[in-house]
Amino acid sequence: MSFDEIIVPEAFLKTRPNPEKTQKVIDFVKRIGHLDEPLTIDKGSKVLKDGYRRYIVAKTVKMDKLPVVYESKE
Repeated sequence: MSFDEIIVPEAFLKTRPNPEKTQKVIDFVKRIGHLDEPLTIDKGSKVLKDGYRRYIVAKTVKMDKLPVVYESKE
């Protein structure tokens, strides 16, 4: 999935993930070449549910596609 398809909730945008942890994930992605786990996206609305730090990391290292899993409201 591409960045422009994902809707990041205002609550996530107002927070700033721990810089040290974020840097560790950036280093991991640069070393391995991909995220350790996918982002969780709501299937209908395409709203990011989980993985904001991974979203930021993917943007930082300029990934063009993001691995996602879909969560549907049941």
